[in-house]
Amino acid sequence: MKRLISVFFVTGCLAWAQPSPMPAPSIWERDTLSGDWGGLRSSWEDRGVDLTFEYTAETFGVLSGGARRGTVYEGLGLGMLDADLEKLIGWRNFRFRVSTLWTHGASPTAKLAGDELTVSNIDAFDSLRLYETWLEHDFADDKLSLRVGNLLSDEEFAVAEYGSVFMNDAFGQPAFIGGNTLNTGPAFNVPALGVRLRYDPSEKIYLQAGVYDGDTFDDANGNPHVNQSGLHFKLSGSQGWFSIYEIGYRHNQAEGDAGLPGLYRIGAWHHTGTFARHNGGNAGDIWGVYFSGDQMVWREAPGSEQGLGVFYRVGGGPRDRSRFQMVMDTGLNYRGPLPGRDEDIAGLGLAYAKHSDDLATDHEFVIEATYSIQIAPWWVIQPDLQYISRPGGGTTPDAWAAGLRAVFSF
Repeated sequence: MKRLISVFFVTGCLAWAQPSPMPAPSIWERDTLSGDWGGLRSSWEDRGVDLTFEYTAETFGVLSGGARRGTVYEGLGLGMLDADLEKLIGWRNFRFRVSTLWTHGASPTAKLAGDELTVSNIDAFDSLRLYETWLEHDFADDKLSLRVGNLLSDEEFAVAEYGSVFMNDAFGQPAFIGGNTLNTGPAFNVPALGVRLRYDPSEKIYLQAGVYDGDTFDDANGNPHVNQSGLHFKLSGSQGWFSIYEIGYRHNQAEGDAGLPGLYRIGAWHHTGTFARHNGGNAGDIWGVYFSGDQMVWREAPGSEQGLGVFYRVGGGPRDRSRFQMVMDTGLNYRGPLPGRDEDIAGLGLAYAKHSDDLATDHEFVIEATYSIQIAPWWVIQPDLQYISRPGGGTTPDAWAAGLRAVFSF
């Protein structure tokens, strides 16, 4: 009996001496609303598999002007699997992604505002579709990257990083590409079969090029039902090919650089299809050029992400066949504008889209003020206000649009 009591005593002491397991984070501290799934999510991440589930809920109303007043709701669900294939199956420097997209609800542009630049960047026809699906390989000491599959060019080309906080689609896929090519090109919400090659000769310079299916809808008239599921794959010379080329310069982003970081890009794009001239007849292919720059101009402390950034982007195409002869967007982005709110972002943006001089319409102009509030790591709320001058470039009355968006990460 004494021996048994001694065993219990020693065991109890050892248990007391062991460090207590870390308590699970509270719901407000979790990275995702659903947590770590009892350790399963972390286990998969250790094996190279990362799962993302997000839902965006949004309501927008036109307060005055536009085509009509009113309020609409739209939503977007995204499910994505990213895999590091070296960890998962031993394929060195290979990565894989597959995702699905669920878009639903009424369009504030089509139903209310009547604009062209698109009030909301989640505005899309109703569908549940296969989305990005690609395989990527790094080689040549990680200086070359090749990506092949169902791709989005707007994720990698002509990007305005400080403009990503804004809700108007003018600050996403720029209208000097989306409005001038066929069915907006390979961008949200319809990717395209294609290939992208990127070369990073140094920490400061990169070059990249992509070639894609020329018609993501597989219907020149833009019928969304032909490829509504994302499973209709058609490659044909009759659709033409969309290609884009970019060179970028990373300012103060190399190891040891102490100055304020920036990123500057120049690029060109080309579509080999047949496009009509505004004054009649076919002009043949279409093309355009662009410049994009992001620059931090002030930060709260050395190395801090909190501070003020600016962006500027401009591009255009040939007057005789382009819808938009010149498009420009610019703005301010302040991360951490209030004490203790380091992840909040305040933004003020402006976009100007000039129609071709050969058209009867003139231009559209947008000013947007927005504030992204990080309620929890998994929850963002964003109020938004937009003034839209000359929606559609014609005689539609200037519009005031207000919106509220909530993004949940599961």
